[in-house]
Amino acid sequence: MLKLKTSLLSLIFLPCTSFATVGGPQNIEILGYDHQDQKVYLLKHYEDGRGRLPQLYYYQFKNNQHPEKLIQVNSLYINPKTKKIDYDQDSRLFNQEIRKIKNRLQLLITISKSTIKVQILNKTTSKEKSWYDPNEFIPKYKYTYQLTSKNFKSQIHQAIDYRQGLSISQAYKIPNQQKIIATVKYLGLPFETGYTIEDPVLLIPKK
Repeated sequence: MLKLKTSLLSLIFLPCTSFATVGGPQNIEILGYDHQDQKVYLLKHYEDGRGRLPQLYYYQFKNNQHPEKLIQVNSLYINPKTKKIDYDQDSRLFNQEIRKIKNRLQLLITISKSTIKVQILNKTTSKEKSWYDPNEFIPKYKYTYQLTSKNFKSQIHQAIDYRQGLSISQAYKIPNQQKIIATVKYLGLPFETGYTIEDPVLLIPKK
């Protein structure tokens, strides 16, 4: 009887690692506009089990012939001990630097998401093996698209989606600039129950 109780207790307290959730969405946080340097800063948050630091990016408008190009910041991720990029280090120093950046930024002006349209230029449908069973297949949609509004348009972008649909999740006008920034949201990660990705897209005046 004692052996039976011990066995039951062992089963009760077994770690349920096989049911752990490790995936998560990728979300965009628009930090604001640096008037002096003419930059828009944003963070890409990885909401998964890894807990890595969010990735900092910016758009550079001053003296830039390609303002739509998103520039990745690496300098904030240098580990002081290893002198190498480390996304898994302690977040305290990183958060201090982000606060310094935020303090000099101007908030963007929220605009209606309905004023921006997703124009699908091309769409291809295929299948790929599912993450849970290599004998099962799931649909995969590859989009080539462009964002447009009344007087603005974006460059051509691509997205791979697993739910058949792109949507505008955020939209802002940039102060003192004839530019709009929006985020496109789609089910870009098919693992577990599926997770969404947000991509930032810059719109400039139509020519």
